[in-house]
Amino acid sequence: MSSKIIRGDSSLKKLTVRLPEGERLGPAASQDQMAKVEKQAFEQGYREGERIGKQMGERMIDTTVKKYERSIAELVTAYRVVIDSLETRTVELSLEIARKVIQREVSLDPDLVVALATVALRRVQSHQSVTLRVGRQDYPRIREAVGDLNSMVSVVEEATLERGDFMVDTAQTHLDGRILSQVQTLGRAMLEE
Repeated sequence: MSSKIIRGDSSLKKLTVRLPEGERLGPAASQDQMAKVEKQAFEQGYREGERIGKQMGERMIDTTVKKYERSIAELVTAYRVVIDSLETRTVELSLEIARKVIQREVSLDPDLVVALATVALRRVQSHQSVTLRVGRQDYPRIREAVGDLNSMVSVVEEATLERGDFMVDTAQTHLDGRILSQVQTLGRAMLEE
């Protein structure tokens, strides 16, 4: 504790030592009187020092508690940020794995794409001028299957589409059957929850 702190404390009182009534200290004060006054001054100073020390200690504790509470709040915020980030990264990783698994399944079972495209075409069977765009690898198989299903559907090969991808365009609507689009839609739905 520096003297600067103690001097800066406005709660300090000037100590006044009171002698018992009728007593005065003069130049020839007895040794006992001097000892009594000294003892009384010491006790009074000790009590005042205790009071000031207690106040300073309470202030230090309050400051420490506030710092501790701020630190806890910062940790809670940091924890939430980490958890949110981990959730997002986990969903993104899961979606990428799902996309790769679906692409693998589509490459192993080409009839799967035919089935998916057929389901999409059934949804728009009442629409006019239906165009089914498919990737180069799926084009021959899907063109044959769709020709058997509905000869009014125009099947077009599109180089930008990957194996397993398709898009349905009609005068009334557009259906995106690309694997990546469907996985991204699923991801947005999962992250919004």
